[in-house]
Amino acid sequence: MLFRSISAFPFFLLSGLLLSGCAGSRQLAIDHPEYKPQPFQPLPGFKSIDGDDYYVRLISEFDYRGDDILKSGCNERAPSYEKKDSSAALIYNVRNDSLKFQGEAAGFLYQAAAGKCNFTFDAKKLYLTPWIRLDTGRQTQVDYSFYTNAHSDLDVSALVGDVNAAGGLLALTGAGMGVAMMGQMAGHWVESSQKAQPVPAEPPAARRSSESHSLSALASYAGSAGTLKQAVFNVYEVVEGGLGISGPETQQIGELKIYPETTATLLLKTSSDGTPDARDLSLEELLDAPIKSATGDISLQQLIEQSKQTSRPNLKPDWSQYAEVESQCRNLKRVMKDLGFNKFDRNALLYYFLAKSPDWKNFNIGRQKALNEELSQKIIKSFRSRDFGNCLTEDDYVVMKAMALPINTAADWDQLGQSSEKREQWLTPLKSIERQWLAVLKNTNVTEMERQLYPLLTTAQKGDGTVLLQNHLGNFGLEKLLNPPTPIPAPAQEGAANGAASEEKTAVSEAVKDVPEAAKPPAVPAAVTEIPGEGLIVNARQLAQALSGLMIDELSCARPVPRQSSDNPAGNVGILLFTTQAGSPRDKGGAMEFEFVGGKITRIAFQLPTYRDFAQDVLDRPEVGGCRIDASFLSGLS
Repeated sequence: MLFRSISAFPFFLLSGLLLSGCAGSRQLAIDHPEYKPQPFQPLPGFKSIDGDDYYVRLISEFDYRGDDILKSGCNERAPSYEKKDSSAALIYNVRNDSLKFQGEAAGFLYQAAAGKCNFTFDAKKLYLTPWIRLDTGRQTQVDYSFYTNAHSDLDVSALVGDVNAAGGLLALTGAGMGVAMMGQMAGHWVESSQKAQPVPAEPPAARRSSESHSLSALASYAGSAGTLKQAVFNVYEVVEGGLGISGPETQQIGELKIYPETTATLLLKTSSDGTPDARDLSLEELLDAPIKSATGDISLQQLIEQSKQTSRPNLKPDWSQYAEVESQCRNLKRVMKDLGFNKFDRNALLYYFLAKSPDWKNFNIGRQKALNEELSQKIIKSFRSRDFGNCLTEDDYVVMKAMALPINTAADWDQLGQSSEKREQWLTPLKSIERQWLAVLKNTNVTEMERQLYPLLTTAQKGDGTVLLQNHLGNFGLEKLLNPPTPIPAPAQEGAANGAASEEKTAVSEAVKDVPEAAKPPAVPAAVTEIPGEGLIVNARQLAQALSGLMIDELSCARPVPRQSSDNPAGNVGILLFTTQAGSPRDKGGAMEFEFVGGKITRIAFQLPTYRDFAQDVLDRPEVGGCRIDASFLSGLS
């Protein structure tokens, strides 16, 4: 609050309040205000105090410390509502020009007539302002006037009654979740109240005395330091003519205090450290929050819909349309700020508004979920790009996270991107092998397939052109497919034909002798009768025969095998699914698992889902490592 600094404030003495009867003369006096500062700090997680962090309101309260006159034997308590012989009051004038807010309230009222017991002292707790956002609330100015009257010409109590009627809104404490009027509503409320209760005419000045002063600032902040100041007026009773407040017959009857109170939220609960907690809420709950208005309680939704903004938000847009939701988010943010809500209440409402959008759910995908689904960098960038940046700023994301809401900040997205990049580095060798492996499997020419397979295979035991073959797909005749076809003998021919055949056989034998030993296909058993549990090393020709005889129809893309942990998302083992054509020895398809080292395949295993639970993995994670396999593909497998 920006207040005019106060000059030296003289001691106020109510010399006109003389009571006749059993106690002689009596006077009241108040001292100049004493300021008691109380520091306040930034909220946890924030480095400085922002005027958008807090709400502030001013409270007037009287702390009575005198004796109860009824206990001392007074029995003159006949009720009377006539004008009193003497009266006094302290009246506040409170205004905030930026909100067009202005109101008056009585700090206390003293009335006295003849007789010791014929007096009243009224000093109730008052809320001088509604909750106002700190950056606006500190512009509130408070003046106070001290009125006294020693004759019957001016009834100060009547003045106070009119003040209380016109400014009765200042006693509001809010309703429901503690929401009071603010922002636009503050000026609107006062305007309505003043229309209902006209200000009384000013009484003649000749028969009264008064002084007016301004309080200094009660709330200030800069950087990481803030100060809330309490102004305290000491109120005294002076007996037997009032020889001075330092005399032995002076008694303090209490303190009149004016102090600021702050809160970080009006819509939410708070944690133990004062930070708003926005968890476990919904858009509907927040929109139903009660708000005090000039005409009574209304819901937050009604308040938004009655806003003076020309572009009021549509609270039920088409959630699937990103641009439309983003535009309405911006309108809602603008209205909430204009109504005076701070950044916590604004962003809580914005979060739950956006939570109905699938794009918002993607933007806030958790790191663990992103890792489990092994999203590609392309998808992650797509999710991050729909950040509702035309509505939210980086500060908004930070505020949402401070309220314990699951939100991805820029730092979170950077970490997700790094994890994705690292994972794709793991996937690069798999993708390289996948391209070559799929090209082989799609080849229908067994001779060309063998030629493609030879440089792609290797084992430590038998070198290039060989691979360890395992079968967990069942007994579908794989051994038969591995055996070379029985050659059909050519019919015998006479004479030159026999001679030519003999020469050709001799030429082939000589040519084989010239082939380097390392380039020759390794020797394999002439016939495969059984594949042991650990598998069997076969050569490129046998593998080409088996793959061709399997009659593969459709192939999926390759993806890492279902993993045990997220530390090694790809490793060096991949898996792809295949279906078979009619007439295949395998009625339905299955899966081929392949292990690779240094760009070459060292092991191939035909798999059933009972052995390697790839089917459930596909259902749980349709897309892994950039490879998406729809659940419908599984219907062709057994």
